[in-house]
Amino acid sequence: MKTELSAIFWAVLVLAGLASATAISPKPPKAPGLTYLYTVNITGGDLYEVGAGPRGTRIVVPILSGSFSGPKFKGTVLPLGGDWELVDANHPGNGTVTIDVRQTFKTDDGALIQVFESGATQTDGTAHVRLTYETGSQKYYWINSIVAIGIIRPLPAGSLQIQAWQMTTPT
Repeated sequence: MKTELSAIFWAVLVLAGLASATAISPKPPKAPGLTYLYTVNITGGDLYEVGAGPRGTRIVVPILSGSFSGPKFKGTVLPLGGDWELVDANHPGNGTVTIDVRQTFKTDDGALIQVFESGATQTDGTAHVRLTYETGSQKYYWINSIVAIGIIRPLPAGSLQIQAWQMTTPT
């Protein structure tokens, strides 16, 4: 009997502890920080509609030229990339477009950096993207391992601007 009462006591204590733990919400963690990387202005070419496929309507927009500048580097955008965007097949009228950009930066000191962007358009006319990078340049090798995000904004005459930030660990 004493063992049964002890087991019941501990069960009630554990349940009371769980109930009080769920009633108190933990303090949310600190959000990561953002450090400005660069702004790039890009001039695009004519649109090429590939057509409606199983995942949506594919549209390709070549990159003709551009320039970028930030606190750690600056240079030009080579005419080697483009955006392989996809208009949502399930909701074609809602304006959602999946962004898939590849572009090549040439820094003022001659290094090449491949830039990959993926994301989606937003209701305010911008697009939010994740950015990843590839380079063999020792000077810019740090960019291969960062986590970056960007906001794409349309500009007049078929151009666009991307502002990019590097994610940093909260302190």
